[in-house]
Amino acid sequence: MDSNTTYAVVDIETTGTNLNANERIIQIGCVFVQNHKIINTFATDVNPEMAIPNAIQQLTGITNQRVRHAPLFDDIAPTLFGMLSDTVFVAHNVNFDFPFLNYELERVGYPKLEIKAVDTVTLSQILLPTVNGYRLRDLSRYFGIQHKHPHSADSDALATAKLFIMLLKRLAALPLLTLQQLTKLSGSLPRQTAELIAQAEDSKQQHPGELPSYLTIRHNLVLRQQRTEIVHETAPKLGRYPQSKKAKLTLFAGDLGWRSAQARIMNAIYANYHKDTQNALVVEAPTGIGKSLAYLLPFTYLAFESHLPVVISSTTTLLQSQLMEKAIPILSKILKTSLQATLVKGSNHYLDLAKFSQQLDESDPANQSRLIKMKLLVWLTMTKTGDLDELHINNHKIPLLNEVRHQGMTSLDTANPFYEVDFYKRVIQKAHISQIVVTNHAFLARHADLLGNKAQRPYLVIDEAQRFVNTILQENRLTFDINHLMSMAHSAVSHIRMHEGLNRSPVVQSDTMASFHANQVADELERINQFIAGLQNRLFTTFLAQKIPTDTKDLPFQKIVTGVELAQFIKENRQTLTQLRDSLAAEILAFSTLEKLVWQQQQNFVESEIRVWLKLRNCQLEIETQAQNFSKIFQSFLQASTPKPQDGDFYWIQVGPNHDAGSVSFSKGIVESAHYIKTKVYPWFQKPTLIGATLFSNSRSKYFLNQVGLAKDTTTVKKFSSPFNFADNALLQIVNDGPVINEITTDAYAQYLTKAIYQLAQVTPGKILVLFNSLATIKDVYGYIQKTDLGKHRRLLVQGINGTKSKLTREFLSNSTGILFGASSFWEGMDLANGQLDLLIMTRLPFDSPDEIFTKAETKIQRQAHQNPFMKTILPRSILRLKQGIGRLIRSETDFGAAVILDRRIIDKRYGKVMLHSLPKEMPVQQLPLDQVNPALKEFFKKHH
Repeated sequence: MDSNTTYAVVDIETTGTNLNANERIIQIGCVFVQNHKIINTFATDVNPEMAIPNAIQQLTGITNQRVRHAPLFDDIAPTLFGMLSDTVFVAHNVNFDFPFLNYELERVGYPKLEIKAVDTVTLSQILLPTVNGYRLRDLSRYFGIQHKHPHSADSDALATAKLFIMLLKRLAALPLLTLQQLTKLSGSLPRQTAELIAQAEDSKQQHPGELPSYLTIRHNLVLRQQRTEIVHETAPKLGRYPQSKKAKLTLFAGDLGWRSAQARIMNAIYANYHKDTQNALVVEAPTGIGKSLAYLLPFTYLAFESHLPVVISSTTTLLQSQLMEKAIPILSKILKTSLQATLVKGSNHYLDLAKFSQQLDESDPANQSRLIKMKLLVWLTMTKTGDLDELHINNHKIPLLNEVRHQGMTSLDTANPFYEVDFYKRVIQKAHISQIVVTNHAFLARHADLLGNKAQRPYLVIDEAQRFVNTILQENRLTFDINHLMSMAHSAVSHIRMHEGLNRSPVVQSDTMASFHANQVADELERINQFIAGLQNRLFTTFLAQKIPTDTKDLPFQKIVTGVELAQFIKENRQTLTQLRDSLAAEILAFSTLEKLVWQQQQNFVESEIRVWLKLRNCQLEIETQAQNFSKIFQSFLQASTPKPQDGDFYWIQVGPNHDAGSVSFSKGIVESAHYIKTKVYPWFQKPTLIGATLFSNSRSKYFLNQVGLAKDTTTVKKFSSPFNFADNALLQIVNDGPVINEITTDAYAQYLTKAIYQLAQVTPGKILVLFNSLATIKDVYGYIQKTDLGKHRRLLVQGINGTKSKLTREFLSNSTGILFGASSFWEGMDLANGQLDLLIMTRLPFDSPDEIFTKAETKIQRQAHQNPFMKTILPRSILRLKQGIGRLIRSETDFGAAVILDRRIIDKRYGKVMLHSLPKEMPVQQLPLDQVNPALKEFFKKHH
């Protein structure tokens, strides 16, 4: 391949994808490219001499009638064979198109095309590492390539040809060192794709040119050039804060529309931090008010005036990106100044350059790992942040990625050749001199000290504050999975001592120290297994034997362990626990030494030995995770002469479905978040501002303030009503003849829900979100729904069956008539604005499951304190979830939607009135039997559609 090579970019449409089923080509498109230009095209329909399946007709638009008079493949074979014989075959997924075309040529008596072939999917994955998707339509959109008819061979071939030309240019622009490294890694790429990279390297060798000024070489990596020093630039003055409506409108100058509630939030924030005695500020601001700019504008003025940064914490990476990419640029435009803003995430989001540099020099047998290394090499010439999220790799179980993730500031070594350009160090440094720092709740919970300063104390905004408490509780949960540790230890020993293990390697056998430490690791692992086998039995005997209810058969069982019980257990088993702690520490130290020795010898290992080493290292990562959890749960007990539990901690033991000692795990958590937030978060900042759409269950509730550790007398609370027209654009229906939940069998309840969902779907023209409290109920209902014809007319998306929450959400948003079955995580956090949801069905009021271990612990502690758990926490929490669920409906001025509640307790029980009173007062509420729901619902959708 060289600059004069003719590339034939081909796409085919077929009756099916299975060659063994005698499928046929129904259309072929071919675009010829030479010297980065399109020089010729060819396209034709093909009569397959068989019926085209309906699904293929709908996908491609190619009908049986259309191909009836098209040429047979026999007729076009001579032309195709002649045109393609002296070219390089290019396709988007070449391992489908090329074999299929050769299959058809052989079928009509021609030989296979013995030509080189290149894959544009793989090239795109390497050269476009930050693209969100690699379908042809995604890449066409990314480059602005006109692609009017996806799944039409002529259109697909033309789009692929234009894409291929752009990829060739990108490849040629890469620096020589990067191309050399790509060539070394490219051996397993499809067909002759690697030769294309090698040819680019040869060309660059002949004409290397100068390294572009925006790139730099550090050790063995080409990196995007960063400023060598981070300098705190002198910030310009903004003038006076725009207090009045006139001043704000003058400032906005048409870039921002007037919203009364938004302006009032701005003034409330600014005034709060100009008082002699500041209060914490809590703002409940429903969707549509424009809360991001409502807090950004006043805090920016405060940041400039006081020379203190503002730290903004939110939930998801999407919300953080929206702040960085939309809200802050709008604010910069309004203020006519460039704002210094930094996005900070947990260290594991960032690439550790030293680890990647080391990995790059190691031979890697896994094709997936080599491909990711190639992506990373190209990405390093582009990225300014080192944030691995830029790569959109959703599989977090890829070993290579886990091995090159950053481990935090304490892992940095000044002798590291990448120390000065370390991504994570630089982002923390930049955060300290930025006016605005955007982070997430999890990072704030763990590292408030890295963002704040007890002397100067920056401002703190906690956005989506209703989710901050859950983050605190999750971040403080640890599990020592004994069975998993035992499994990993067994596997690691086998990788050292089995017949193809590390100890059988001639390299290790010839190195006395390596052999010694490998044996030391294996010996310690075998001791660890002895200790944890005994520990499992003692935990089971002490806390679970004779205490597991018979009706939990085939289900995992959890039991709370009191601090007193745990302290007594540790006292009786201190020797075993201490031996396990010491053996884990010794094993980790021995493995660290072994790793250094292996690294020194790695160039002498053969492929199979490297494969064993990689497996062993992956086991070790899991072992060290469990060792850390063991230490965090038990260390404070073991250090004390008299074991004592810490206030606020609770512990539980779990056994698997088989209910034997071999499946025991032990966990630690906290029940309430207030103490943690007050001691670990707030001290580093000014009095905080907390803002969210759904914070209070009613006007008198102190539930939220208690959860976030704020006192009523030192907290200013501002509540704003929704700006949307619930009276005309929303409808709530409550089915009043449904079953009494506690008086019906599980099976009969699932049948009732199936009947109701099926009925409601008949009159709903668009998307339906069905919220459940239990994945088990979802599974039961889905089983019955499958027996109906609903799945033939609607795309059913089911949590626990069809994929992750993010995948289900994406599919739901892209399908105009989808039905999504979701459990607890779908009650909040889905942005379904602008007609993305027509009907919300709530199968059951969103109370916590009494069997959930957190609920058990919380209830137990509150009862011991002579409090009513239902009134104190369970009811307020369920009301907030109900409000969040209803909040999915109306997300903009033009939005509309209906909700149906199938749980009659909301009208039968006294607490139901409290729940209904918490909902938007203007929203029409109807109580009617199930068989009368459809007419009103049909009329509502008719009015709005």
